[in-house]
Amino acid sequence: MERNVFLAWLLDFYGAMLTNRQRFLLSQRLDEDFTVQEIANLEGISRQGVYDAIRKAEAQLEEYEEKLGLLKRYFALKDAVDAAIENIETGNGAKALEILKSAGEDE
Repeated sequence: MERNVFLAWLLDFYGAMLTNRQRFLLSQRLDEDFTVQEIANLEGISRQGVYDAIRKAEAQLEEYEEKLGLLKRYFALKDAVDAAIENIETGNGAKALEILKSAGEDE
């Protein structure tokens, strides 16, 4: 997965754990696709200040994912549901049930 897409997912999952300022600056960079210079101009702060805040926020998001693993778990469950749906559509309900049961078990 491309880094900015990965970070956008992390922001969706863990953004509430960042400060409002970090969340805003990172959102401007990822969601609005603003450059660091554009954000600095809009906010009246230095490029370096924006860069540092964004890098710190990214590091925190990655640390949250490393410790909590919510995004990894989300994608694992999504894959399991997709596989179950595929099995249901091909008439293999027993296999679908098996997939869903194993997806619900703790790793």
